[in-house]
Amino acid sequence: MSNILNSLNPLRSQNAPLESIERILNAALHAADPYLAVQKNLVCNLPQLNIGNKAYSLYPDSRIFVVAIGKASLAMADAAVDRLSDQIECGLCVCKHNPSKRETIGRLEIVQGSHPVPDQKSVIAANRIKDMVVGLNERDVVVLLISGGSSALVCLPAHGIDLRDIQTVTAGLMTAGASINELNMVRKHLDNIKGGGLLKMAFPAQVAALVISDVVGSPLDVIASGPAFPDPTTFNDAIQILERFFVKETIPFPVLDRLKRGRKGEVEETLKLDDPMNQKAYHTIIASNQESAQKAFSIAQQSGFQSEMITCELTCEARLAGEYLADHISKLPEHNTPYVGIAGGETTVKVKGNGIGGRNLEVALGAVRKMNRLKNALLITLATDGEDGPTDAAGAFVTSETLNQACQQGLDPDSFLANNDAYNFFKEIGGLIITGPTGTNVNDLNFIFRY
Repeated sequence: MSNILNSLNPLRSQNAPLESIERILNAALHAADPYLAVQKNLVCNLPQLNIGNKAYSLYPDSRIFVVAIGKASLAMADAAVDRLSDQIECGLCVCKHNPSKRETIGRLEIVQGSHPVPDQKSVIAANRIKDMVVGLNERDVVVLLISGGSSALVCLPAHGIDLRDIQTVTAGLMTAGASINELNMVRKHLDNIKGGGLLKMAFPAQVAALVISDVVGSPLDVIASGPAFPDPTTFNDAIQILERFFVKETIPFPVLDRLKRGRKGEVEETLKLDDPMNQKAYHTIIASNQESAQKAFSIAQQSGFQSEMITCELTCEARLAGEYLADHISKLPEHNTPYVGIAGGETTVKVKGNGIGGRNLEVALGAVRKMNRLKNALLITLATDGEDGPTDAAGAFVTSETLNQACQQGLDPDSFLANNDAYNFFKEIGGLIITGPTGTNVNDLNFIFRY
């Protein structure tokens, strides 16, 4: 991730310890390395297959199928193929980006879906998965490799629901500031592969999932919308979410009709905890926001920083999170030792303007005024997938000089905030952090420094 250092180079004039800062940020990303995480949790010594802490007996007629979905799917699939090789019957890798334009990884075919809003490619990918896992037997094993972005990359609209309905609901909930938990609660009740749907398709085969978590707290029913995990939510919950964030008349009729019929018991619910089918699934979280934050914390301590783990549950509105982090810096006592505080999570953005940005950029913009004149202070926001919202930036940095630089150029940060235009604010004054897609995703990390 040398691009992090390139993005931070303007801070050299402010005497920021850039090499140490880069080492801390890269440690967080390395902790979420998808290839290494899968390699550690997947071992095949015939006739036994170890996935996470669970051992599977392989019989002469057992078959192994691999399904990799998400922003880290290429690297996860690479690791699975290196571990299992010819033991794999076949498989599918559904990714967002495919920079090398590969068509296969071993016996896995590579297809692309769309993110953050699903499109027809996402539907095709979901149907390919369905075709592969339906009809398996109890001696077969599906190795399910899940990472962030999976809910959009695969989409299998339920009976009576059109892809456009799901696109409308997805985009509407995101722009209204719904949390990922709320968004996925709705998606699970409109989509046949989510909410345990994949487990139902694969039954009676065993499904073993290795999961890179991109959700605060790592709830397995929310990550990727729980394709092989029971869903504690109901059709009624989904209705309440839609009515909270939508004007009722704007909810697509097929969506509301299905949810209401589901509430009456006329449509089958998602997989529930008491279903015996759950005995066929096993999940292991192999990387998470908390693990990445902890690794950054450890490296910071080794580098001589006074280190603080502030939280891994930062979930408020993005601009308010920026104010909170700036306030945290301002309250730090004077100390000769450099300091870093780490805050992970997933904030939300209520989109009211027509600018360009993402939640990490808006966190940074929200901190600009309160960071003014905080000597030797620095805030860095980082989307661990390298893509904040629809932009090419992972996040941004803010210092005591950011507001002054904006004023010198006649730019008002409040106006950019009102227009949700954080990307163009930092593009104008400098401050964008460009890493390119990192190939992993454990949500967002924020770092506050005093040096």
